[in-house]
Amino acid sequence: MRHKLNLEGLLGSLPLFRNLDAEQLAELAGSCHEVRVCKHSRLFRRGDAAAGLYVVAVGQIKLALPSVHGNPEKIVEFFGPGEAFGEAVMFLDRPYLVDAQALDDTLLILLDKKEIFAAIDRDPSFARRMLAGLSMRLHTLVQDIETVNLHNSQQRVIGYLLNGPREGNLTRFTVNKNLIASKLGLSPATLSRTLQRLSEAALITVAGPEVVIHDIQALERRFAGR
Repeated sequence: MRHKLNLEGLLGSLPLFRNLDAEQLAELAGSCHEVRVCKHSRLFRRGDAAAGLYVVAVGQIKLALPSVHGNPEKIVEFFGPGEAFGEAVMFLDRPYLVDAQALDDTLLILLDKKEIFAAIDRDPSFARRMLAGLSMRLHTLVQDIETVNLHNSQQRVIGYLLNGPREGNLTRFTVNKNLIASKLGLSPATLSRTLQRLSEAALITVAGPEVVIHDIQALERRFAGR
């Protein structure tokens, strides 16, 4: 897995760094470290010291609460190219609460927390953007808690389909369905049955990782319980 990276271009494409000028981006890029993780290997484990902010350049990372007493792990989130994670624990200066595992051969960029703090000192607006990112992450976590605790299995699956990235009426599962089931608090069998029922109702068509949504309004009504 070898990729020549344009670090300044990668960092500049992230909302967090979008307003930094060329000199600031060059300074940050000069302090970055490349981290390569083979498929299925761990980037870090729960309890490890937080290193800084990770940006996915190539591949995919899964964050999960490790299994306890024989129970399966609980998927927290997935991160793909151009997405960043690790900032919340970095600010708390506490160990990681989750495991991070590569779903594919993955290349990450690590920004040391000392460099992040220095960037905040140089540019207060950078701190505001980091706060905005943390707020969005919190909003997503609250939505996930609401989904698992207040919605039935069909609503959870519909919500996932409606809130994911779409091109017209086409969306796709970017990770294994078993992982999606874990994130939604469902068993793989329940996820499969729910997708089958939605297909039989002619609301969606599932073809491998791709899902065609035939009636968005009807799905929205089912999600609302109408």
